[in-house]
Amino acid sequence: MKELIIAGLLTLLLIGSASAQTTPELIQTFLNQDPDPSEPGKYVELRWKIDKIGNAKIRDIKYTLEVEYPFYFDESDTPERNLGDWEGFSDEDQFFILFYKVRVAPDAIEDTYKIKLKSNTNSNDFWVTREYDVRVGDKERPDFIIGQITTSPSKLASDLDEAELSVEIANIGDGTAENVVVELKLPEGFTPSYSYSDREALGTIMAGTSKVATFHVDIDEDVAGGVHEANMYISYKEADDDDNELKNRVITIDLPLKDKPMFKIDEVKIIPEVVYPGTEIEMHLKIKNTGGEEAESVSIRLFKDSAQQLSLIEKSDFIGKLKAGEIGEAILKIDIEEDAAPKTYILDLEIRAVDNDEVLIQEKTVSFDVQAAETGGSGMTGEIIAGLSTTTLAVFVVILLVVGYLAYRSGKGRGKA
Repeated sequence: MKELIIAGLLTLLLIGSASAQTTPELIQTFLNQDPDPSEPGKYVELRWKIDKIGNAKIRDIKYTLEVEYPFYFDESDTPERNLGDWEGFSDEDQFFILFYKVRVAPDAIEDTYKIKLKSNTNSNDFWVTREYDVRVGDKERPDFIIGQITTSPSKLASDLDEAELSVEIANIGDGTAENVVVELKLPEGFTPSYSYSDREALGTIMAGTSKVATFHVDIDEDVAGGVHEANMYISYKEADDDDNELKNRVITIDLPLKDKPMFKIDEVKIIPEVVYPGTEIEMHLKIKNTGGEEAESVSIRLFKDSAQQLSLIEKSDFIGKLKAGEIGEAILKIDIEEDAAPKTYILDLEIRAVDNDEVLIQEKTVSFDVQAAETGGSGMTGEIIAGLSTTTLAVFVVILLVVGYLAYRSGKGRGKA
């Protein structure tokens, strides 16, 4: 029995001695990356826990982190770590934490990438290399869409001034947009109502929020109905972008214009063609509906300035219904005053119509020339001749010739007697 106890004690001593002489070893455990996944253009922090097995001393412990694209070290950190010497076992308080801070390339795409952690001990030439996965996610970027579009008036049409266009700009991305400026590139026939009315600065639009850009535009009278495309240029900077790079985005929006009646003066005819002071004229107007909708109750009305030397005898006329492309005629009568100055007279013309219970008014101008009064003879005879028409004047001349001839014959007959 005594011999067995002695043998057991010797065995324990041998085991203890063997354990004490176990070759020391370093165990490295990848703890985490922060953030996970990392974000392009930003830093990612990498941590390992280093434990030691064995009681024997390990000298000159070194670690080097090798990274490749899309990771790189900048001035904030270096790849080398020197832990010095380590003696004794690891326990709850005896371990090292390796901490690295590396940058992720701004153009990195979402993927899982490899990095290598290399270790060296006891100043030898042999390095132990282990690979680890580091995840890179998609960058938190702003992303824009067009939300609600409202206009005033509610339906856009041609021949409008200062039409208001409100466009909601929504950031549906996961990043904040700063210094947001929106500029509207208008199609042909659309122009800004005033300087910078096609541009607005919206400031910061955070992820998941929106802001409204308001523009004011004029629409030419000859713009056809239908959908017209405008381009919205959005310039902005991404929040936390160290490069402070200006980004641009172009979004197309539709500007629907309703068809409506539109009018132009197709022909103006003055009767008589040559106008003198003291005469009455007829103005024959042909009005064409150049729009895309039928017009009802079309009428015209003439206006003059109080200083103009003429009177409007019949200053309005009713045309009625005009289909798209159809021409209607109106006749107006104007009296030219006796002392009217010879010149070109310009009158305002108002064309009024009804389109789907909406009254439309378009303003035009018409003109005609008044010639200088004709002179013929002196005294009362000259005045009479000046007021005669061409036909009457011809008859008057014939009568004068006949009377002269008869007087001549009569005088000759008396001479013979």
